Amino acid sequence: MMAIVPLGIGGAQNPLPNDPMEPIGEAAAAIAGPLSGALLVTRDVPLLKKTYVDALGLVMRGPIAQTEQTIAVQRRLWGMPDGMSWQIYLLERREVADAIRIIAIVPDRDTPVIRRSFQREETGPYALGFPMRDVDAIDQRMIALGFIRTLPNVNRYSLQLRDGTPYPITEASYEVADNTRLVLLSRGNGLPQNGTLDISTGMGGPAYSSLIVEDSSSMEEFFTKVLDFERRTSREWTNFSPRFRYVTLHALGARTGNIGLVEYAKDDRQPNSAVAPRPPNRGLAGWAFPVRSVALILQRAKALGTTVVCPPIEIDDPRFGRVVAASLLAPNGFLIEIFEPRQI
Repeated sequence: MMAIVPLGIGGAQNPLPNDPMEPIGEAAAAIAGPLSGALLVTRDVPLLKKTYVDALGLVMRGPIAQTEQTIAVQRRLWGMPDGMSWQIYLLERREVADAIRIIAIVPDRDTPVIRRSFQREETGPYALGFPMRDVDAIDQRMIALGFIRTLPNVNRYSLQLRDGTPYPITEASYEVADNTRLVLLSRGNGLPQNGTLDISTGMGGPAYSSLIVEDSSSMEEFFTKVLDFERRTSREWTNFSPRFRYVTLHALGARTGNIGLVEYAKDDRQPNSAVAPRPPNRGLAGWAFPVRSVALILQRAKALGTTVVCPPIEIDDPRFGRVVAASLLAPNGFLIEIFEPRQI
């Protein structure tokens, strides 16, 4: 059983909801929304389809036609090198409005892979997570399609509410393209899932994402001070070996779109590949967040010494429509997109 550190926003002792996945702060105070977009860079389009369409029921569009102007903006926003071209594909669960939308970038040439292995202990971008009503049923589909489960069996364990009441978790993770993983998860005892499900299929997500980090404190500082996210849990996981700390951060008022930070002890972690965790390198390469004001977020980011990749720029984004967007780097070098709807 994992203990929950009962800390409120900024470590203050506040009355907290018994369910650690429930919001602490109010949505009305949020300057940033939940994780709404993910960037994947890959060269294997058939595997992309098999993973997210055939196995998990997402809809895939692409390659999407784009103007030269849009491509030029993407080059700046994502830090794509001069002389490189790419195609993009969009993956989404249309029946779930708040599911994370995935853009897959397919470069015209091989690029380095961000993670050198599937090892959990290797630092770097790690996984996308999918809430499911029936993990075992989707597991059978994954295995039938030839995916490798990271454990011999579907994992079953208990977590606890803040009052100590246990509740069951069913979880399974799989090796997918470019040394990344996807995770299926279901919460029991009648608790709401950690993301909205399509009522007809019982499938949801992507609803969260995780990184293996060397310094969770600096990452937490970035997300709480720049995007105003709140920490809802900080657990020491002891049912895996080696043990690790898992921190979950959410947008104020949000019940989905959380991010997870996994930190191993120094002696237990595997070093990263030294490949920058962002495009054009392959793997999970970026997150996108809606914000009330790009200018305000960049002001906060600069005060924290954050590297800005691209200043505010307008773009027709296939995920979010016409937006003003900017990009910056989290402390571990991971690409962060922020966007706000274009004011008409």
